[in-house]
Amino acid sequence: MQLTQKLKKVEAFSKDYAALIRSETIAFDKGGSWEKVRQEWWYALIFFFDRAFYQGRNDELSKCFEQAAIRALETVLVGASSNDKLSSLKRLRGWLEPGQWSTKGNPFWDALSKKYDIGKKNKYGTGRERDREMVLDSLRFILRDCKGYNVLEHSIQQIQNHNIADLSRKLHGITSVGDKIASFLLRDTVFVYDLEAYLKAEDYYYLVPIDTWVKKVADKLGIKANAKDIAITCQQNGVSPIRFNQGAWYLGSHSLTILLDRL
Repeated sequence: MQLTQKLKKVEAFSKDYAALIRSETIAFDKGGSWEKVRQEWWYALIFFFDRAFYQGRNDELSKCFEQAAIRALETVLVGASSNDKLSSLKRLRGWLEPGQWSTKGNPFWDALSKKYDIGKKNKYGTGRERDREMVLDSLRFILRDCKGYNVLEHSIQQIQNHNIADLSRKLHGITSVGDKIASFLLRDTVFVYDLEAYLKAEDYYYLVPIDTWVKKVADKLGIKANAKDIAITCQQNGVSPIRFNQGAWYLGSHSLTILLDRL
């Protein structure tokens, strides 16, 4: 089978990935629609956490940590509406400076240091200390850099204005946000909100997160497992680097289920 055919077969699994993120991501569950997630800063923040908490550990554990962090923030950012929560955030913004993160009496740090009953058998905390720092630094980024305090709308506008490289660089400035998390967020933002028309060929280099599954699939296909080589190879063969990347992850992480379904 030619490389182009293999790439297209992997790309086809992107449809399964699209269904998965609708059914399993917390932001979509809470917002009810992708448009609602985009409109409200609180759901947009959860969209960010739906990616930032997945730091290479077990996915189920990462989701528990994320749910605990959301619960922790809800105890600090009082109010039923997103606007109420935003007012609370602005009022407490002084606690978001790095020098204040682990200071005694910081309401964010105190809440993020507790464990929460999230409907599982055991109570869960919010992960490691770096996870707590990531949450606070994300809030700081929203207040400092995001117009309307909405990290998702800010990202969409930056992509539409052809500033994806600068956006990626600034995302890297958030604690614990490296290449994988930044590209994971940008890739799914472009995918969910249909922004590929705004991309230049080289912009795809910022949209190809590399994890164990993507690396294994790329290696099997004889492609160097880095974002640039995968993006270029896909474009040369008429395949979307975004959809290939999603498909490669889905194929690798769900390979046993796919095999059993085809018996």
